Amino acid sequence: MSQRHPLTIWPVALAAGAVLIGACTNTGDTTNTGEATTQSPASPTTDASDDPIDIMQMAEDAPLEPGTYSVPFLAVDGPARAIVHVPEGYFGRGPVIGSDGGDIAFWGTVTKVDTDPCLGGKHIGAGTSVHDLATKLVALRHMKTSQPVPVTIGGYHGVHLTLTAPADLDRCRGGNVSILTGGGTWLQGDVPSGIFHEWILNVHGTRVVGGARINPSTANAAELTHMVESAHFTGVDQL
Repeated sequence: MSQRHPLTIWPVALAAGAVLIGACTNTGDTTNTGEATTQSPASPTTDASDDPIDIMQMAEDAPLEPGTYSVPFLAVDGPARAIVHVPEGYFGRGPVIGSDGGDIAFWGTVTKVDTDPCLGGKHIGAGTSVHDLATKLVALRHMKTSQPVPVTIGGYHGVHLTLTAPADLDRCRGGNVSILTGGGTWLQGDVPSGIFHEWILNVHGTRVVGGARINPSTANAAELTHMVESAHFTGVDQL
């Protein structure tokens, strides 16, 4: 694996060949917290059982043992969790599961969208429905966006679409793209032609967004998307 930098919180500033995750403000600023040291695989702090492992109990930046993890949603407090099976070769910090080729996370709320992720546009409300958010993402400027297609994840219906960053990010504000926020942090990326998969679901009447941010040169893109597509959810009705 190539050298990686420590995760802090989704969004990730995904650099070519490595995962960078920075705490991003509403202005799109990122903070690099330094290089990670090599650590042994993380182990749960509770006795092994058939229950999912709480990812928040794992040592930050240490490799995750293959298994099923309970992952909290970004930008919300409460019992809602995504239950995700993680294969070998991934690490995490907080609610983000990553590798050198990309990362995944789940949003319990999305509040605003930047109409021009590259050059900086208006920060508009994201609405409340699956259709509201999908429509706004399709309309983004300076991003190549696919049309939404119907999906079902964990028994819940919604849509899937992809957004591809410009091949030349030097012309973009700050050398990256800023797409959406759940309040206080922005989903960003700084890889040329970086790919953002977004699954927008209606879970018990609540809009849930699963995201995978992928380096286009990675070999594990299918693993990253499969982790989201095979997830199921608990506690969402209590949001």
